[in-house]
Amino acid sequence: METRPQMSQGRYLVYLTYGLVLSVVMVGVGVWGVGWSNEPVLGWVMLVAGIAITALSIVQLRHARAR
Repeated sequence: METRPQMSQGRYLVYLTYGLVLSVVMVGVGVWGVGWSNEPVLGWVMLVAGIAITALSIVQLRHARAR
């Protein structure tokens, strides 16, 4: 994978947006796993990880657009 200085600004924003979309999907799968699954532990893991990654992605997107 490329490091940040080698990557163009547009490509960096695309990667961040892609990560944000995937993290929102993780939150959705986590909610489904907690509510409608027989084994909610994996759902909780997906939910917590999805929320954390979503928050970090939003912060990184705001930071990248401020440049």
